[in-house]
Amino acid sequence: MANLESLLNDLANLDAQHDLEGMRRIREQIVSLHPNSEAAVEALYKIGLDHLFRLRQLPQAVERFAEAASRKHPFWSAAARTSLGLCYYHQRRMQKALFELRKVGYPDKATVHSVTALAFIEQIYGNEGKPDEAQRVRKDRISQLEALIQDAREAGQSQERGFHLYTLGLALKDHTEERRAKAVLEEAKALGPDVLGADLYRSVLEAIDL
Repeated sequence: MANLESLLNDLANLDAQHDLEGMRRIREQIVSLHPNSEAAVEALYKIGLDHLFRLRQLPQAVERFAEAASRKHPFWSAAARTSLGLCYYHQRRMQKALFELRKVGYPDKATVHSVTALAFIEQIYGNEGKPDEAQRVRKDRISQLEALIQDAREAGQSQERGFHLYTLGLALKDHTEERRAKAVLEEAKALGPDVLGADLYRSVLEAIDL
């Protein structure tokens, strides 16, 4: 039986070669041979993404995302559950979609996944012509983003803080709080391109000019 380290090395080599089919095969081996490992949860999630975006196989993606979500890994299971909720939405299974997204969106402590899930819930309500519900969820997302910004500030994570500031600025614009949005985006801008990276810095500048 191939050991996990060897399979992960093979996966890294195939990634460098952009061999997507080969990567999927290795991930299937990780799931089969090392089902209880953390790497298996990540593999299940990324197999689901492969089914969804490359192979265009929505039912198979749902199956993999559901399996990864059931493993309760603090990072990969939350990512998988978020993707699962979106897949259910595209299958027009509205209540199941919102159920899965809410499970991610309302943890004891805000996370990157929780604010992402709330953004999708907000978008779904907007798409379905329910602006009051969308506004309520946006307020929750704004509160969570503020918590993440404070966490990043205390941890000295400037790039993460800049990203959350940018996201918060956009949310505040949607919430018609233009003055707060501008202040938040200016704080992100002050971090500069060396901290934010060129792409995010450009996005911040564009958001300020909107």
